[in-house]
Amino acid sequence: MIPRGANPRWVGARWVVAVAGLSVAFLTAPGLGAQEAALGERETGSAMTLEEALRIALANNPAIESADASYASAKAARWADYGAFLPNVSVSGSASRTSFTTSSFLSPEGSPQVQDPPLEGVSKSNSGSLTLRLPLFSPERISDAKAGAAQLGAARLRLSATEATVVRDVRRAYLEALKQQRLLEVADRQRVARGQDLDVTERRYRIAAASRSDLLGAQIDLSDAELRYLDAGTALGSALRDLQVLLAEPTNDFETGNVVLLDIEEAPDASLLDPAGLASTAMHANPTLLALEQDERAASAALWSAKAAWLPSVDVSLSFGRSRTLAESQSLFSFDPANTRTTFSLTGSWTLFDNFSRKASNAQANRSLRQARADLTLERLNLERDVRDLVSDLQRRHRRLAMLTRNQELADERLELAREQYRLGSIPYFNLQQAIDRLNSAEQSLFQDRYEYLKAWADLEERLGRVTR
Repeated sequence: MIPRGANPRWVGARWVVAVAGLSVAFLTAPGLGAQEAALGERETGSAMTLEEALRIALANNPAIESADASYASAKAARWADYGAFLPNVSVSGSASRTSFTTSSFLSPEGSPQVQDPPLEGVSKSNSGSLTLRLPLFSPERISDAKAGAAQLGAARLRLSATEATVVRDVRRAYLEALKQQRLLEVADRQRVARGQDLDVTERRYRIAAASRSDLLGAQIDLSDAELRYLDAGTALGSALRDLQVLLAEPTNDFETGNVVLLDIEEAPDASLLDPAGLASTAMHANPTLLALEQDERAASAALWSAKAAWLPSVDVSLSFGRSRTLAESQSLFSFDPANTRTTFSLTGSWTLFDNFSRKASNAQANRSLRQARADLTLERLNLERDVRDLVSDLQRRHRRLAMLTRNQELADERLELAREQYRLGSIPYFNLQQAIDRLNSAEQSLFQDRYEYLKAWADLEERLGRVTR
């Protein structure tokens, strides 16, 4: 899915070829049998798929809400950009009543005289006016409109970038919790198996077929398995709480750690990835990079706006007014105007010296443009490096995962043989212990690498700007 608000031209054919297969494999939920198996392990737990976790996060995550608020604010600010090309309309009205008393005045000769009795009176008037004012020559309006369009585009792209980041973080947290869940299952199986090995050793010890050292070794192995199970349970609870924070949906299941995460059926194949093609795709689709391009356009427009302050400005205005003088007996709010006024004015102004404030504004705008260009260049370099490094890491991990899978299968088969030989008494407990340790190491390495491999896929999709809903 193209990031929200993104232009479809940003996503080319290479994107479809390189990532279509990735998403199908990555987001495929397990079938009914796998779900029933997962639920069977914890009958009281609630099941959650990766798709469900992503849906909840995209609806609830506060980082997305904050970015969406910024986008809404940028959209509202565009009204001011459009309004700069429309006339400013104002309406005014007044009603006044003046009472006066005059007891002295100047005679025609200029000497003060006293009025006796004093002259008293009341004057009333009301008026109203409608004024339209429009900047006729104001070049910065065009620059401000271009800057506003770029800022709106940047806000939209940063919303898409935030969504992509949240998707990546949720995937990583989900996979980390899933890894801990699988390690807990492995620790539980190992604990049960060590208990069975201890039972066999105790029976052999009672018939003097095993030494005291063998018995102590089996007891220690069981204790170590129980410790690993305890630690794995704690790690799972912590990973689930991390996932809960990203989902922003507190539930009793998360609080008690009673959530079953459904596994990914298979890991996608990294051997067919094209580093150059994906790097090119990222350059056209990564919303963070595209937002920085919009920042550069906004900074360039802001510089032109600052330069326009050196030019003169011309305003045109048209005003219509009506007024009336009222007698004392007439109502103050009786408006039947006898006097009318129409005023047309053309005003030009040119600031010749403003204490170098325009020079400072131009310097600030030029600095912002240079910084925006530097940030854009740096992001392009980092993005290409990250994509190529991730592809290289994924291909390495893919080969490593195949080897670890084979090692785990061999170690499991070797342990079964060693356990049967130990039961028959053909090998000492030390050899069984070595086989046990080797299988433990192989299983832990396999799960660690498998989920780190899937996390690297999440990182790659985030750099490609992909949001899967």
